[in-house]
Amino acid sequence: MKKFPKIDLKELEKEMELNRQQRLEFVRMYAEWLKKTPNKVWSSQQNRLLNKQ
Repeated sequence: MKKFPKIDLKELEKEMELNRQQRLEFVRMYAEWLKKTPNKVWSSQQNRLLNKQ
């Protein structure tokens, strides 16, 4: 039987919460940028991004 490394669940929970907070902060920051930026600017950036894919 394979042995798996011991995982500190408390530490994992802390990391997950930190990750969640960072993602929320990014979403808020991006939403504020979208509100302040004219549609023509951000839509052209989205267009360039999508055309690269």
